Amino acid sequence: MFATLAGMAGMTLLVQALLAYLLLPEGRGAYAVCIVFGTILGSILSPGAREGAQYFAAAGPVSVSQCVSSLLVICLVGGGLAGALSAPLIYSDLAFFQKAETPTFLLALAMAPVAAISIALDHQFVALRRFRRLAVFSMLRLLVNVLAILILVRVLGMGAGGAVIALTAAHGIMIAACLVDLRGHRRIAFELPRLSSLTLILGYGLRYHPARMGAVLEGHLGVFVLGLIATQSEIGLFAAASALMLGVLLISNAVGVVLYPRVAGQERLELVALCLRLVGAATALCLLVLVALSVPLVRLLLSASFMPAVPLLWIIAPAILASALSAIFVTHFKGTNLPGVCSWAVFLGLSVNLSVLLLLYPRLGVAAAAWAMTAGMGSGCLFHAIVFHRTTRMSLAAAWLPRRSDATFLWAAGRSALAGGIRGKPPAPVPLKDEVKDEDVVHESR
Repeated sequence: MFATLAGMAGMTLLVQALLAYLLLPEGRGAYAVCIVFGTILGSILSPGAREGAQYFAAAGPVSVSQCVSSLLVICLVGGGLAGALSAPLIYSDLAFFQKAETPTFLLALAMAPVAAISIALDHQFVALRRFRRLAVFSMLRLLVNVLAILILVRVLGMGAGGAVIALTAAHGIMIAACLVDLRGHRRIAFELPRLSSLTLILGYGLRYHPARMGAVLEGHLGVFVLGLIATQSEIGLFAAASALMLGVLLISNAVGVVLYPRVAGQERLELVALCLRLVGAATALCLLVLVALSVPLVRLLLSASFMPAVPLLWIIAPAILASALSAIFVTHFKGTNLPGVCSWAVFLGLSVNLSVLLLLYPRLGVAAAAWAMTAGMGSGCLFHAIVFHRTTRMSLAAAWLPRRSDATFLWAAGRSALAGGIRGKPPAPVPLKDEVKDEDVVHESR
């Protein structure tokens, strides 16, 4: 996953650059509100498709075939409900739906179930530890998105609607690749989900659903609220700035992907603490570089039209660090069957985010959305940390103080991964100190 990180980051930046240069701030704003609409709608109506199916694929007792068939049914039924419930809103006079053309919103509505299935299958590969295949398919999705944007937006001039179709096509390719691989490798059978499987998956999913919805809203709340009160240009500036900074979360996402199947159904505090320290340090370093180079970076990647977004990058940077740390906490709580903690943390962050945005927008304009994002994500991260230390009784020093063994582990892991990548074989296991009980530690070879 780490070896793929640079490629994914580069492709993601290329997508953002193409959207900025081809759509300009106004078109970028129209695209942003449509994607936020489709993403939120697809997430609301697919409880359990991602986290529920993922948990039982990793920890049992539901078979992979049942997990995949269940997530497909949940997403398709949810997509049908999404169309029935939201189509009247698209044709209404609400300010949000005036920020883009009606056909573009309808395209985003069609994208919702496709994106939901793609992301749910992504989570299945994490549960099954199919990291190499997941990396390849993720790169394929980004590549298809880039090529489709060039054809539909640059060549055919289809504007924001073409960009939405491009993203839908990319998710469609991801779905096809994942299903073919699962059928060949895992010998899954396409079967109707049993009631018992759906009950288990939906039960877990509904408990985590508030946290999932909150996480989706947390990343898109600024665009959503600005869609009601701001101009297309302001929406485009904030959307471009936040998307650029959110790319840094690829670090925490890559670590979380590998961490989850190792903590699913068991508590491995030393491993979680190690990930917290390494992810925090790596994310902070990347953010410092981005902030230091923000002016030439924005001019090069997003064009001179987006230069007013530079101060937004500086304000958002602490939010990204908080979100990266929260991702590791969330992985721990999901894996130990405590998804409710994530729900409380997310809704605390959302409440703070919305309050700060509405309070500051009349005075600060679009910058209020950046300050609100930092305040909201910071609050959620603090809540996660407090609950983590209270429930695990792990001291602050044990979790956060850097250790010499961190550098030793990182060096050994890097050499192992590099050697495995060169030979084309899986990397050799790296020894890791893992906490067993109290302060006793033993060496465990993974």
